[in-house]
Amino acid sequence: MQANLWRNGKIQTVVIETKVYPLELAEELAFRLLGIRVEDLTKKKRKVYRIYARDGVVILKIKPNSYLDRIGAKSGDVIRQIDDYTIQTKEDFKKAVIKSRRKNSVVLLLQRGEQGYYITVTL
Repeated sequence: MQANLWRNGKIQTVVIETKVYPLELAEELAFRLLGIRVEDLTKKKRKVYRIYARDGVVILKIKPNSYLDRIGAKSGDVIRQIDDYTIQTKEDFKKAVIKSRRKNSVVLLLQRGEQGYYITVTL
């Protein structure tokens, strides 16, 4: 794509190249922005963490002193939604993180046991 810019009293033409954010970098992006590592929900994880949810991703690791750590989120909590993106699998989680990466904050729906909590997280 080409664009014309007005700079120093002259019109300059520049070429702009856009790229899609790579899905394989989404997990590191989530760790930087949210301070968490997640995995798909499996029968084994449901049993270990006593999870009632059928969809979502389970938090496995929380970065010390991250916002989610400070408010009391813990391993075994399930992320069901990021803003208006429903999270059913780790793939959904990655896509939602990428779509949200330029926002100032996101709203997470966390589930612990039978209770769901909406939490606003500043990125």
